[in-house]
Amino acid sequence: MKVLIDPHALENLLGPMVKQAGFAAQKAINDTLFQARKDTLHQMKTHIDRGPTPWTKRSLRYSKASKNYLQGTLYFHYNRPYMKTIIDGGTVKADGSKFLVVPVKSKMKLTKQGNIRRGRVRALANKPNYFVGTPGDSNDLNKRGLYRIKGRGKNKTLERMTYQNQRERKARKTYDGPELAQRFIKRKLQGNIFKAAKRAIATAR
Repeated sequence: MKVLIDPHALENLLGPMVKQAGFAAQKAINDTLFQARKDTLHQMKTHIDRGPTPWTKRSLRYSKASKNYLQGTLYFHYNRPYMKTIIDGGTVKADGSKFLVVPVKSKMKLTKQGNIRRGRVRALANKPNYFVGTPGDSNDLNKRGLYRIKGRGKNKTLERMTYQNQRERKARKTYDGPELAQRFIKRKLQGNIFKAAKRAIATAR
């Protein structure tokens, strides 16, 4: 989400202090970005399914405007690609040759966001009574997943814990963050321009 101001639009506000236009525009943009980030973090609590993780919240950042570059941007860090998916929809792909991991309902303890904790599947697979693969070395990839071995001998059974049989899946758009941020910026920017212009005049030398 970009915020930019044409400093020439401030000439009427600043009058004889027009040389302060760059300072006023820079301050108005940066104040608006700071407020928009704070508001977006608040909105994420109710507009992202089950709320954002701390990792997700830390990904929301903004690049400041400068006097020579009167444009700032509110954005999610590139190393949270799932944010693009929930904002735009699209295809979720597993890394490299891996498979997507989907928990079998009620079989895995999940975070409040409904995710398996990082490293949990790998930790369980290293235990003697768990394995990742297909039962009986079947070639049917639909059966691939994490299994728990229960019982022994004739009483041995397998309990499926996860599905790990797809390399990609379709995902729908579930978060309208950019639209919410845009509406907030439109509400705040003009007021911040007036405040910045008054401050520019008050501090001019």
